Amino acid sequence: MGVALIILSLLFYVLDMYTYKWTEYIGYAFVLGFIIIASISYRDKHLNGLITYGQSFSVGFLTGLFAAIIASVFIYIFMIYIGDDYKAIMMEQSEEEILKRSPDISDEQLDVALKLAERLTRPGWLVVITFFGNLFFSVIFAFIVSIFVKKEDDSLEANT
Repeated sequence: MGVALIILSLLFYVLDMYTYKWTEYIGYAFVLGFIIIASISYRDKHLNGLITYGQSFSVGFLTGLFAAIIASVFIYIFMIYIGDDYKAIMMEQSEEEILKRSPDISDEQLDVALKLAERLTRPGWLVVITFFGNLFFSVIFAFIVSIFVKKEDDSLEANT
């Protein structure tokens, strides 16, 4: 999943589509899809078709955790070696968003907000944001997927 997210990110970057909001949703769909695949695969290949909610959640969580680590390493390398224009575009988008939300903002307030945005676009902060963002959505998706993937052995309950 981590490698797929890297390939997707690079594809959006090369095609100059990384600034579009809808590309985030495609990334979320990839995360959801990989968690579904990992949970079903683990259930069917390692647990003879049976899996509890907790086991399914654990598989989804661990899948997301490792993908978040891989994506965080990628974003650090990307920002250090490749993403100079990416940071500039992020700053430009931040300024546009601030002005759209608060059109009557003073120049001093705008400068403070942009300084904060500049700090958050440093590679170290982007690693933290990427890691916890990916992990957050992975946990949410793992909770949801586990509801539908779980299959428990009901034969013991039928015999009592």
